[in-house]
Amino acid sequence: MLSLVQPAMDSQALRAPTPASRSESPVKRYLAAGKYRLYPFDQSAKPYFDAACARVNVALSDYSFANNIIWFGQASGFYQIIEGCFCLFSLTGNGLSMLLPPLGEPSRQQRALRICDRIMDAYNGSPQQGWLDFVYRDFLKVLDTDLLTGLPLVNGHPWHVEVTNPDYIYRTQDLIELKGNAYKTKRNEINQFRRAYPNHELVPFSQEHESAARQLVNTWMQQRLQTIPDGSFENFVHNLEMERKAIQRAISLYDELKLEGLSLFINGQLAGFTFGERLNRDVANVLIEKTDFNIQGAAQYLFREFSKVFADCTYINVGDDLGFENLRRVKMSYRPAMFGDKVILRRAPAE
Repeated sequence: MLSLVQPAMDSQALRAPTPASRSESPVKRYLAAGKYRLYPFDQSAKPYFDAACARVNVALSDYSFANNIIWFGQASGFYQIIEGCFCLFSLTGNGLSMLLPPLGEPSRQQRALRICDRIMDAYNGSPQQGWLDFVYRDFLKVLDTDLLTGLPLVNGHPWHVEVTNPDYIYRTQDLIELKGNAYKTKRNEINQFRRAYPNHELVPFSQEHESAARQLVNTWMQQRLQTIPDGSFENFVHNLEMERKAIQRAISLYDELKLEGLSLFINGQLAGFTFGERLNRDVANVLIEKTDFNIQGAAQYLFREFSKVFADCTYINVGDDLGFENLRRVKMSYRPAMFGDKVILRRAPAE
């Protein structure tokens, strides 16, 4: 049976944080998968997760504790430290899968994944129910490869590599300065906003804005439901509701997660808000940005001003487009400097 934190074999292994005080309950809930125990992914997991992410140093939006904690409920997220790697699992009606690959030293990641593969098999009814989401491309380098097919191998089984939606990453100075013809429309929209609303006010987000932010999220969702793309109703509404829940969790956990944010007010009414963080010294991550669609230029103005908060970072990552065409167009219009490639790993069906 796997322990919560294995003893550190050397200086490269993850180490446990300070032990709990006597007043804290020693009983911890867990998910049983055969002989293995997986523990709830909650705030107590943050020291392990952050230490593991620092080891891989991947500047993707998915490799953020805040991003993960808000995007799925704690009841569906579980983790274990295996071979010194942080292993994050997601439990849904489709079975047990991994939200990220094992995070830790490259020399340990393949061994950790072999155990994770067995954990998913122990819980799931079919091997095809277990897969790895949001895998950074360099992770493939640590895996054995089938000489005939070129596919990665895990426990002797070939796995398919599926390209998924990449992150959009911009140069921070480009977003602040908006120079040249490529950004002419953005500059015009911002200028129109400033002329139309000269009494606007931009202040750091605080919990005093929580109620207004929740109401704005509801308004935003109502506006989005009026623009459902043809032929994708179920997927659109599902993703929209997932995003709404994630935003509500981010609002609740804003102080606890130590996020940075701005609130945009017009005539005392909240017209927009945005949250972000630093993934590392060089890359910031915008988690959320929501504005009233009816206020032209508000989104462009808020995005530019929030970019200034991270002027000390070379790049700003705004995540992927969730597969939405309108979101893809908006993110492309800001001229990304690069894309953060991600893949999904799925076990190839047995022949």
